[in-house]
Amino acid sequence: MTKPKRGTWNIEKNDQPPSQSVDDALNIPAMMQNLRQGNDARNLVMQDALDRQEMFQPETPLRSLDDLVVSDVTLAQIRAMLAKVVNHQFLYEQWGLNTIDPHGGRTAINLYGPPGTGKSFCAEAIAHALAMPIIRVNYAEIESKFVGDTPKNIKAAFAKAKAVNALLFFDEADSILGKRLTNVTQSADHGVNVSRSVMLLELDNFQGVTIFATNLASNYDTAFVRRILGHIEMPLPDHDCRKRLWQYHIPDKMETEPMEMRHLEQLANATDGLSGGDILNCVVTAATTAVQRTGRERVVKMSDFLMAIEQVKKAKQDIGGATPHVTRSVMGIDDLPPDVRQTYNKTQ
Repeated sequence: MTKPKRGTWNIEKNDQPPSQSVDDALNIPAMMQNLRQGNDARNLVMQDALDRQEMFQPETPLRSLDDLVVSDVTLAQIRAMLAKVVNHQFLYEQWGLNTIDPHGGRTAINLYGPPGTGKSFCAEAIAHALAMPIIRVNYAEIESKFVGDTPKNIKAAFAKAKAVNALLFFDEADSILGKRLTNVTQSADHGVNVSRSVMLLELDNFQGVTIFATNLASNYDTAFVRRILGHIEMPLPDHDCRKRLWQYHIPDKMETEPMEMRHLEQLANATDGLSGGDILNCVVTAATTAVQRTGRERVVKMSDFLMAIEQVKKAKQDIGGATPHVTRSVMGIDDLPPDVRQTYNKTQ
């Protein structure tokens, strides 16, 4: 007797004819197609994550702590943060800090202070001291108009830093670490909260070094404040720091009138209330004025520096005073004044 073929009717056994073959019942081609589609979808997700990581490229830090012009108090705080990273194994294993600090693998530092006080410079110097590349992230790079993209970009930044063992530096961090919204009435509000929740999770799981910089630390959500090991103020430079900043920012190649200590004292006195970034602008402005002259007069004079200082001060007063610095975070309904919010709700 010939063995019946799979999926055929065996008359000798008086079987009932199957309604369809086994292959048809299992629908193998469709299953294989679904499997391929599933793999394709997973591959697309993985490729998308890798593509997003390409947004965040590590850089080799060039400036060191020796180049950083800050007060002794600020420098001591920075070195204390470095000591935690360098001595992590000793602190958490031999001294048992791992028993009380389960998330001790991460080191999060917050640099706060007025614009131009060297926060970005400081982050680079810390990366240099740790012999780590630095990945710089600002809000404009991770924020997206497409729903769900901002959290993906946040994850990609942390994934890239983990992959290359880089220090992760978030500039304008008040936009990223701002207070979560309590009265969520629109999709934009929900998106802000999701992004900040993702940031919390990524920060908890990241076993590396993260530095945040902001001009508006008061906008931080308390949940982020608790997760940051050290908050280091970067204030406007004092008299001694301003003298050192003038020395640092005037290049050796620049042709100037003979500069004595009394000249540096005069420049430091004249720039009281200005930041290191402002002093840099003063040097560039003075050099731009001097380069227009010819012959022996083509040198930067003390009068050029003093005139540049007045120009920078006037610009800060006229423009900076008229346009106060504001946060760059996405505005939600909770951020509106009560009277405006009431009017807005009536229109919805």
